[in-house]
Amino acid sequence: MVRIFKAEERLSPDYIPSRLPHRDGELHLLRTFFSGVISGASAAPIRVIITGSVGTGKSALVKLFGSRAVEEARANGVDLRFLYVNCRISKTTFLILARLVEQLRAMISTRGYSNEELFNKLLNYLEAKKAYAVIALDEVDLLVSREEDALYFLTRISEVRDRLPRISLILVTRNPEIFDMLDESTRSSLLGNAIHLSEYSNDQLYDILKFRAEEALMPGVLMEESLRLVADLAGERGDARYALDILWRAGKYAEAEGSPRITPEHVRKASASVYPAIRREHLEFLSQHEQLILLALTRALRGGRAYITAGDLYQQYYRLVCEEYSTRPRAYTRFWENLQRLDDLGIIRINVRSEGSRGRRSYISLPGMPASILRRELESILGRD
Repeated sequence: MVRIFKAEERLSPDYIPSRLPHRDGELHLLRTFFSGVISGASAAPIRVIITGSVGTGKSALVKLFGSRAVEEARANGVDLRFLYVNCRISKTTFLILARLVEQLRAMISTRGYSNEELFNKLLNYLEAKKAYAVIALDEVDLLVSREEDALYFLTRISEVRDRLPRISLILVTRNPEIFDMLDESTRSSLLGNAIHLSEYSNDQLYDILKFRAEEALMPGVLMEESLRLVADLAGERGDARYALDILWRAGKYAEAEGSPRITPEHVRKASASVYPAIRREHLEFLSQHEQLILLALTRALRGGRAYITAGDLYQQYYRLVCEEYSTRPRAYTRFWENLQRLDDLGIIRINVRSEGSRGRRSYISLPGMPASILRRELESILGRD
């Protein structure tokens, strides 16, 4: 049997490689922000926000930094714990605190305590151990959309203690506008240190794929043309996660056919299977509000327009479409959750851009099919309903 893979798990989005091509600058900046924590000399808690579109390496960057920071702190005689929680999985403040206790392996019961009591127990544990923690909250926008005071709680409760700061935060999000919802004091305490990850270019994706292929695939199985084709296909999205998924699937197609090499045809099959063209039955299975958001987007993109900001889509189009269909519009946070799901399904594209003094904004596009065709399909479905 022909072997294609030597370690296929190294193409998984959960795998953290030993280095991240084209993210050295961001990794160095993150380490600079936390230098005082790593040396045990920090006099104030550190908070850093990391933003970027899907597939720009936010989670991998944070996890690689965490493992390196723990090792460096240990060499300095500092007991530093890196704790990572995905807010899509741990959906509430209590579940996040319970997950932190679990990762610390602290003998702390989580039953019968309020969030504040549990967090104080966690702080007491760190103080007793003379330890520090860097807590990374990934997809933190989902937490804020459910519990608007969650970040106030996590940033303020440790400040009332007149002791060494034991906890610092890294907040990871696709949607930097979510912080506009926070009260002024919480927002000002968070927005000082920010790192934005831009989308990868085709050439950068090529370098990433080549590095990961050397780790995951048998020598010589990946044709140069196939490697370049994957980079070009994923370059339209600037998305390394998408690129790695195509490469893994292409390897599986080659393996299933008994092919000794991954050919461009395997890549084309893989690309078609990752995000197939949008069909009517896909649209029918969406929720009503997801359908209304898509309809609003098709109207916003009339006349050759390529992008619209999430805020403008909500205020200028979505609310009007809801009124037209006699439906109460959802709050912006729920609207954003629906946008993320549509992006995860590959139907729309959320692109985070830095605009200098204006900050960062999320731009929405429709890469999968013409807006006019999609609009007719949605109007037909919604009219029938």
